[in-house]
Amino acid sequence: MEAEQDRLIWTRNGFCLVWLALLLGTIAMLAIGGRPDPAGLGQVLDGPWRFHAGDDPAGADPRTDDGNWDRFTLVSKPDSRDGDVGIPGYLDGWHARGHPTLDGYGWYRRTVTVPPQGRFVIVGPTLVDDAYAMFWNGQRIGGVGQPPGSPDVTSTRPRLMPLPATAAGQSGVLAIRAYMQPGFDRDAQSGGLRTVPVLARQAEGEALYRAEWRRTIAGYVVDAVEPAAMLLLALIAVLVAPTSARPAFARWAAFALVAAACLRLGNAVTAWTDLISLRTLFWRNAVIVAPLAKLGWTFAWNQWTGGRDRRWIGLVAATAWAALVVAAILPNPPLAALGRAAFALCLGAIAIRISLHGENRIVVLAAMLFTTTGLFASDLSALGVPGIWFPFNIGVSRSQYAFALALPLIACAIVAKPTGRPNT
Repeated sequence: MEAEQDRLIWTRNGFCLVWLALLLGTIAMLAIGGRPDPAGLGQVLDGPWRFHAGDDPAGADPRTDDGNWDRFTLVSKPDSRDGDVGIPGYLDGWHARGHPTLDGYGWYRRTVTVPPQGRFVIVGPTLVDDAYAMFWNGQRIGGVGQPPGSPDVTSTRPRLMPLPATAAGQSGVLAIRAYMQPGFDRDAQSGGLRTVPVLARQAEGEALYRAEWRRTIAGYVVDAVEPAAMLLLALIAVLVAPTSARPAFARWAAFALVAAACLRLGNAVTAWTDLISLRTLFWRNAVIVAPLAKLGWTFAWNQWTGGRDRRWIGLVAATAWAALVVAAILPNPPLAALGRAAFALCLGAIAIRISLHGENRIVVLAAMLFTTTGLFASDLSALGVPGIWFPFNIGVSRSQYAFALALPLIACAIVAKPTGRPNT
């Protein structure tokens, strides 16, 4: 028995060391990604642009008369950053520029004079609501965020687009067909370009492109590292459950960790690849993953102590899960709020029971606090609690901080041995 407990302790310590190494590596990546872009690389294409609401197929044609189009002055300030990753040069979208209800397509155009000699590229824009295609004198040179032939979009990310070899020393029309997907919650600043493209010589553009990718990777690296640690801890929980003091807790914790990992990992996959569209990400999170994560953690903590009230908590939690699923499908915000309130009631009751009768209560209550903070991000934001902090100029969310603190505590809870206090 003592040898088995020693093995559990070594397992816990090993996980904590792995997590510490991952944490230090993550901090290093945040520091690298948050460095300023290299100075003097290319011409930032801010200033006057022409804009036309709607999808006008003639928008790419340099012969199109855009004299009656709207005039936008886009001012890209390095100290103006988006509230998620921390990308510099953040701009108000078309909602704040005279088109407060526009969804779907909008066209941007401007004349660009390319310096003589050499090969030139267009870098970016890194942020667009939600997708774009870019044209040079009517020829499509690139884009990102929208699968061909589909109105569904993926996340925008850094892109390097070569100009034709004949562009050097010439003036041309740069046109951008932007698309903002309907059906999502938007604010008064949403729509179209949120950063501007950059004209650069090829070597300079490649350097800027690499810097933008470092920032993009850093902006979502926590959403990749934390799920890896969660899945490792879930595997540990499954393996040690047969010999642990609380096998039911260990198994439910493994379930909850897998659900939480899927919830976090989707953000990184969507930001870095085209594997998951934005609509699919929001649907899977709202309908499947987030309700399962809340259910799993409630069931896990409910197993920590005994007592007759454990059954009613499980019943209420299952009902709350069903309410969240139905509310996401319909959608029905009041029903969703009711479901979240029911989960909060369950977790509060469990916390009171653990504080009165539970073993290892300090570690367990701290782990509960951090996991609950990670699960109820939108509710805490509605209460005015800041949702994102910016170490090294890179956004790290409150949920990411919370789970970073929770994981070693959960590892301690999984291998904790009874203290001898009776459960009631």
